[in-house]
Amino acid sequence: MQIAQGDILDFSAYLEQTARPSQEAVVWKWHDVAASLASRPHNVQGTLVLADGEAVDRATIAPGLSLVVQVLKAGETTKPHRHSFWHLYIVRAGAGEVSLGAELRRQRVAEGDVLFVPAWHTHAVHNLEGEVPLVLLRLQNLPQNASLGTLAREDDGHLKHIYANEHVAAV
Repeated sequence: MQIAQGDILDFSAYLEQTARPSQEAVVWKWHDVAASLASRPHNVQGTLVLADGEAVDRATIAPGLSLVVQVLKAGETTKPHRHSFWHLYIVRAGAGEVSLGAELRRQRVAEGDVLFVPAWHTHAVHNLEGEVPLVLLRLQNLPQNASLGTLAREDDGHLKHIYANEHVAAV
C-alpha cells in the first residue's frame, strides 16, 4: 500500500474548501413515497431512503443523517443485531413488536409510536400479526458514522467494520 503525500493549505483556503451552500427546505409527499414503495424491491431492513438530491451528500436529509422507510410485511422479522449508529423509529402504519437489549425484551409498537434505539443496543423488529404491513420511518446517523470511518455492525456475534472498499478492513 502506498502512502499519499499530504497537502499543506493556507487557513483561508481551508475555510473556502469547507464552506457549504445553505440547504433549502425539502418536502416528500406521502403518496409519492407510497408509490415508490410499491415499485421498489422489498427488503426488511429498508426499502427506501428519502434523500435531498441537492445536498452535498445526496443520500442524506441533513448533514450526517439519513431517513429510511422500512416496511415489514405480515410475518416478517429482522434478526437481532446491533451497530455503531442510533435509530429513531416513528411508526407510520401498522403494529408490531421490537425486541430490545441483550435480553431481547419485547415492546409492542403501533401507529404513531416513537422509539429511540441507542448505538450498540441490540434490537430486532417484528410484524407477527394481521395482514397490515408495519411501516417505519427510521432517522439514523449512519452517514455520520460512515464519514468518520466508524460504521460497524454485529450480527450473530460477528462484528464487521463497513467500508466502501470492503477489502480495506473486515473484522
